[in-house]
Amino acid sequence: MALKYLCIHANATAFSIVDTVAECIAIDPQAYTVLSAASIADQPSMQDIFAIPLAEDMVQMWSLGFGLPMICYLSAWGFGVLLNMLSDTKPY
Repeated sequence: MALKYLCIHANATAFSIVDTVAECIAIDPQAYTVLSAASIADQPSMQDIFAIPLAEDMVQMWSLGFGLPMICYLSAWGFGVLLNMLSDTKPY
């Protein structure tokens, strides 16, 4: 849903609902622009932003943040061991 703005005219006797701030300025250059109540209700609150995630989301975050780098590291380590084993010169 697109944001809707309330364009409150300078004399504060009327308002218009517009889609962009530019429309409000075109109507009245001294008008005030605020979000409409419906647009404010659609925006996340601080409680939504800092809410504890669901257990399934935590599992995904853990596997991406720890599991993926660990798998990449261990795969690279194993590949390095194989290359060292097959090389002609010994590293010691």
